[in-house]
Amino acid sequence: MKITCSILCYNYGRYLNQAIESCLNQAPGDYELEVLVIDDGSTDETPEVCQRYQDSIRVLRSENQGFAASLTKAIREASGDYVCLLDADDYFAQKKLVTILPYVQKGYLYIKNRKYIIDREGKVAEGKLARGGSTSSQCLNRAAALTLLPADNDLFSHPLNSAGHGIELSEPLTYYRMHDASITDRQVPGDQHHYLARVTHALADRLLVMARESACSWATTSMLKKISKEYRAIAYYDEMEAALELKQRGKALKACLGILMAAVGCQTGLTVWHLKVIVRWILGKQIRKYPEEVLGRGKQRPTGKR
Repeated sequence: MKITCSILCYNYGRYLNQAIESCLNQAPGDYELEVLVIDDGSTDETPEVCQRYQDSIRVLRSENQGFAASLTKAIREASGDYVCLLDADDYFAQKKLVTILPYVQKGYLYIKNRKYIIDREGKVAEGKLARGGSTSSQCLNRAAALTLLPADNDLFSHPLNSAGHGIELSEPLTYYRMHDASITDRQVPGDQHHYLARVTHALADRLLVMARESACSWATTSMLKKISKEYRAIAYYDEMEAALELKQRGKALKACLGILMAAVGCQTGLTVWHLKVIVRWILGKQIRKYPEEVLGRGKQRPTGKR
C-alpha cells in the first residue's frame, strides 16, 4: 500500500519545513510513503526549502494558478493508492498514517480526522479541538477521488462520504494553523457565501454528469442523483445567506424555496435543519450551518490566483 502526502503550498515557505518534516517523520508501518509538494508559483523561500529536501520529496512547481488547480494536481499527480492532503501551513501528528492505515486497508474511500487548532506560532489553543473538515484532515482513495476532479475546494471529495464510504476518526491527527493569511476575507457582505454557492452548485452539476455517464464505481446512478440534490440544497443555503447579508429578502426567499425543493429529492429528505432554514428567513435568526459531516468547511479560498 502506497500513501502520498500531498502538500499544497503558495508562499507558505515559513511553515513548509514543519509540514514536510511531519510527513517524512511519520511512524513506520506497513505502507510505502511518497511526499509530494505542489508549489503554486511561490515567490518566497518555498523553492529553497524544497531544495533542502530534494532527495526525499517530489516537487511540482508551476506559475500561480490558484488553490483549485493545486488541489486537483495534488490528486492527479500523486502516485499513491491513497492521498493525504496537507496545507503547507498545517502539519500532521507523527502517528497520522499508522492510525488511518487500518481504515485504508478496510477500503474506506474517505477518511477524516479531527484536528488541533494552533496559532501562527504553532501553540495549541487551549480547548481547541475541532471536528469540522479541512484540506489537511482528509485522506482519500485516489482512484475514487479522480472521478470527482477537477476540484474547486476541499468540498469536492465529500460525496464519497455521503455515499457511505467515509469515516470520521475521533482522534486529532492534524495541527491546523489559524492566522491572518489562512482564511478568505469575509468582510465584504455576501462574498463568501456567493463563492461557496458557486462551487457547491458546480459539485452538484458534476454529480449529475456522473449519473448520466453511469461510470461511477462507488455509487449507483440513483444515489448520485440524490447526493446531487443534497449539495444543491447546500448551495441554495449559501445563496440565501448571501442574500440575507445583502438585505435582499426576495432573493433569500427564492433560495429558501430552492433548499426545500432540493431537500425533497435528496438522500436525507426534509430534516429539522431544513425547517430551521425557514425560521432563519422569517426571523433573521442565525442557525447552525449545514451538518458538519456533509459540509465540513475549513480554510475556504477562492479558485482564482491568491
